[in-house]
Amino acid sequence: MTRFGFVIPTYNEAEAIGRTIESIALQRSLGGGLVSRDSYEIVIADTPGHDETPRAVAQAAARFDGLRCSVVSEPARSMVAARNAGIEALLDRKNPVDYIVSGDADTILPADWLSAVEEKLQRGATIVSTAGFFETSLWHRCPTLTRCYIEEIGTVFFPQVITDEYVTVEDRPLFTTQLFRDFGRPVSDCAFVIESGTYRKLGGFRPEYYDAEGQEEIPAVGWPFMFRAELAGIDIAYVEEPAYETSARRVLHEPDALFSGSSYLGEIENFRSRNDDQYAWLDHFAPRLNMEVLRRYVVKNYILQQCITRPERVVQNRWVFGSAADELVTTVVAWRETRTQPGAREVFAFADELTDRFFDTVVHSLRRSVS
Repeated sequence: MTRFGFVIPTYNEAEAIGRTIESIALQRSLGGGLVSRDSYEIVIADTPGHDETPRAVAQAAARFDGLRCSVVSEPARSMVAARNAGIEALLDRKNPVDYIVSGDADTILPADWLSAVEEKLQRGATIVSTAGFFETSLWHRCPTLTRCYIEEIGTVFFPQVITDEYVTVEDRPLFTTQLFRDFGRPVSDCAFVIESGTYRKLGGFRPEYYDAEGQEEIPAVGWPFMFRAELAGIDIAYVEEPAYETSARRVLHEPDALFSGSSYLGEIENFRSRNDDQYAWLDHFAPRLNMEVLRRYVVKNYILQQCITRPERVVQNRWVFGSAADELVTTVVAWRETRTQPGAREVFAFADELTDRFFDTVVHSLRRSVS
């Protein structure tokens, strides 16, 4: 029997973790029945905080007969260390799991998610990336924000139900979900799957840093691992449907970082004091979001960065780069020739350089294609 091991790092996640565990416990096979409890287990890698996450885990797991769910403690405040602690617990078993599922504590998996992933694995994939979006309720409760995204960004961050509901025939979205298909969707820490042998072969998750001194850890495992996989010639399969949902809490709780200036932050505080509905005040200030920063984020991470490990994506999508396509290929190939095994910090820095150089060209080409 094929066995999956879900690894979920937590830090003060008592409020959210129950829904995540429930979504795993309710996974269903293609035939419609519950997936056998013997085919998977869950390891919560908890960094002790000030809430009672382990107790919340135990209470959630107790609701489902036969559910194997354990907690390991990892004192280091590190996403990499926590995931590694959980993975080591799974791979050190007498009967280790066949596949590792990287998860997050605020991600909800639809009931047929595991079946869709397993279908890709049965076809020979060793790494599977899956689609996911902020919870649908965010877009429903923030219609002004949704409209701003459609007009300034596109539909790349929307689940299909929101695209169907809000995008009209007159709209010309700039960035669409087709970008994920054309350039290879980056894996997300929320929900991607790795065959255990491939995980070991690529050296597992490693702590990597933005700075040369090793002080500022990159708070992710998915993209660095993806870079190594693609540089090693491993293709990553992609499951578009069903898509998982992840909590919008970071948008709701840390929205000031989204705004393009600080001159009206006092106004934000005044609005907050009169209205404690976080969705309402996020929607109120949506027209002031710095969409140029978000456009740069998409161009960098979903287009140019994806071409560093796979330069052929430039050739396959020449229309996105216009007359700069050959220059981009030459630049990437020359960079790769001097770096056979670049780390994540190097890839991110080079992606910034490419974005400084080619951002305007890419946006102009995309605007021209939808006009």
